[in-house]
Amino acid sequence: MPEGQLSARDSTIAALIASQSDRWPRVPTEDPIWGLARIVMAQQISTHVACRIARDVRSAHPEIETPSIASLPEVASLRAMGLPERRAQCCVTILQRSGELRDRVQQGQSWEEALAGIKGIGPWTLSVFRIMVLREPDVLPLGDVGLERAIANVYGKRRSVERLGEKWRPFRSVACWYLWRTLGNEQLG
Repeated sequence: MPEGQLSARDSTIAALIASQSDRWPRVPTEDPIWGLARIVMAQQISTHVACRIARDVRSAHPEIETPSIASLPEVASLRAMGLPERRAQCCVTILQRSGELRDRVQQGQSWEEALAGIKGIGPWTLSVFRIMVLREPDVLPLGDVGLERAIANVYGKRRSVERLGEKWRPFRSVACWYLWRTLGNEQLG
């Protein structure tokens, strides 16, 4: 179990894991296309607002969570729910290209390769998607403000995310997941 290995390497993470009843979900729990769109919705906004927007989109378009999306939301519809133009366009692009993206991954491309060139998907989005949706165990989302805040709260202000990440290998995603939970936010995944 990743929690045991993390705990053996880092007593602070060990105490954090022991204090929480929920455990890292090691397998994906949602469709990757919906998950990716949901992560795009969360870019540069609070987790609370991101979760509200995702609930609103899901309520207005219940089929959006399924692998075969029957009808796509329009940019204007997503804008009306609070997404800025670029994020709304990125979500629509992801949904429009969902079949192609799935095919590329099934043919052996990584999600990063399959998503290359889609405006609005950068390193942060890919990292958080890999952690929260794909459940890859060893991703470190450098530059994530929430993670930096959680580390400052738990370890103290002068801790390097990269240095801590080295201690957590090969379960950096798992450590991040537990740290994010300390912020008291509704969870993205």
